[in-house]
Amino acid sequence: MYMAYTKNPYLPRLRKKTVDLVLSGWSVRGAARHIGVEPSTVSRWVKKIGWSNVRDIPTLSSRPLTNPNALPKETVQKIVEVREDRGRCAEVVHREVRNAGYSVSLSSVKRTGVNTNITLTK
Repeated sequence: MYMAYTKNPYLPRLRKKTVDLVLSGWSVRGAARHIGVEPSTVSRWVKKIGWSNVRDIPTLSSRPLTNPNALPKETVQKIVEVREDRGRCAEVVHREVRNAGYSVSLSSVKRTGVNTNITLTK
């Protein structure tokens, strides 16, 4: 299966060497053609480190910082609270959370466990 994210251990060093080529006088387009990437990619690498003495440019995660479809924190807090108080299965927790006035699906309750990084405020 093809994935856009790479685990190639040599890629950070290649990025740095490409930036060094540009800083030593190569054109951005020529350096990009030499290693087989778009010129805008090389431009971003140059802007990222510039003249700093960085050893290599690491591969950053492409994971999104937020999820627009995530449950509200209050709902997650209520699910965790009911789970910790009752110690019951997801179906019972789902019923109690729905009776408390929260709109949440059973699958969301099953996904939201006690290990969720939410601190309960009582």
